Amino acid sequence: MLTIAIVEDDDGIRLAYSDLMSSYGYEVRTFGSAEDFIASACQDLVECLVLDQQLPGLSGLELQARLKRIQCTLPIIFVTSHDDPVTRAKAFENGAVHFLNKPIDADELVRCVADVLRRGR
Repeated sequence: MLTIAIVEDDDGIRLAYSDLMSSYGYEVRTFGSAEDFIASACQDLVECLVLDQQLPGLSGLELQARLKRIQCTLPIIFVTSHDDPVTRAKAFENGAVHFLNKPIDADELVRCVADVLRRGR
């Protein structure tokens, strides 16, 4: 079973993403912060990371940079309600596969996850 990690600080959104991905047969691991994700040491156990940009503590971009420093090639789908050209460019420059604006369309998220999993690491 393919495993997806979701890092989202909003409990309701995190649960909605998790329920959606579970309904498509994915195993889902959820985290309320970047620090919780790092502490889990599951980076090598998941195939895709759905990552909120605006998080308490480390931001999504900061987590992405940290993963890149340790040569973790985990594909990332960014989601944010604070889209700006600089953040978007930096995310893609550092390897993000998709960048979605909240509120996101459920079908679009599912398509992006499927795309990431087709591509692999």
